[in-house]
Amino acid sequence: MTKPKDLGLIDRLTNEARLGRLSRRAFMRHSVAAGLTTATATGLWTSEAKAQPKSGGAFRVAIHDNNSSDTHNPGTYLSVQQIFLAHTHRSFLTLINTDQTLGGDVAEDWSGSEDASEWTFKMRDNVTFHDGSKVTADDVIASMNFHRGDASTSAAKALLADVVDITKTDDLTVVFKLAGPNADLPWLMTDYHLAILPATEDGIDWESGIGCGPYKIVDGEFGVGFKLERHDGWHLEGAYFDTVEMIAINDPNARQTALVTGDVDAVSAIDLKTMALMQRNPNLLVDNVPSASAITMPMHCDTAPFDDVKVRMALKLAMNRDEIVEKIAFGAAIPGNDFHHSPGPALLSRRARPVGV
Repeated sequence: MTKPKDLGLIDRLTNEARLGRLSRRAFMRHSVAAGLTTATATGLWTSEAKAQPKSGGAFRVAIHDNNSSDTHNPGTYLSVQQIFLAHTHRSFLTLINTDQTLGGDVAEDWSGSEDASEWTFKMRDNVTFHDGSKVTADDVIASMNFHRGDASTSAAKALLADVVDITKTDDLTVVFKLAGPNADLPWLMTDYHLAILPATEDGIDWESGIGCGPYKIVDGEFGVGFKLERHDGWHLEGAYFDTVEMIAINDPNARQTALVTGDVDAVSAIDLKTMALMQRNPNLLVDNVPSASAITMPMHCDTAPFDDVKVRMALKLAMNRDEIVEKIAFGAAIPGNDFHHSPGPALLSRRARPVGV
């Protein structure tokens, strides 16, 4: 039986095989090493790795952390509701693939100068907003400038602080000029605040909820939920469901009840205290998703007694981290050290879905 900690690896192996980047022999070898039996790995290769996805159907997901005060303003994205919705109906210059590598979204290619102080992004020519209008360099520039400048109140303002200017060389090419080297700029473009939105005379149109993502909003209200349907002009693979419904349920018990009774197909952030019970349900699959979430116990290094490195080290060594993982996170985490990064630290994001979805 596959251990929960190996589910992420199995998913990545399956995806790599589905994309043709992993042979059957390699898939079998890695799957067995991850804890699968040969028979199970063979069945997974046949049913998942080489299976072709089918379009159709509806997907209903109950999500936590919803607020009626949330808006479509990308500069204020903070809640899970806003972030989930953003990735469902809006797109970004780049994205992070399932294998944690960097991939293209609105941009199909990018390159940096020798000192990484200038970056050029070449956009796809088939990206359209939900109203049918084509996404151009002007939209990208306006979307980035929305987060820049002294008057900006965007949470992503600091990410673009070193950007001196953003210009275009043609309708599909955008150039970022920086104050200094930054090899990580293409990765920064995946930040959930930096959605690409239609340019207007005064900035960008964020109020309407329009985007160029895989699904377009049909109806919805923050704090209640949203109904979306597939955007036929979607420029990447995916968007296999005809419709997606995001239902706001902040109470964890109500969320899990909705899943168990079949009122939804998936939920986010299940209660760790009941995770073991849900794993026993043969009709449910609990998927531990690596994330950058972390439980920390900060010490102010400029305040006594924590200004003494020996005190800080003593507290670190005196702490039974394995016990914390077991009793506080109910085994659904791993100890982390120093700066945490996904998927290295705690496995604190949870989602469950019925088998077969």
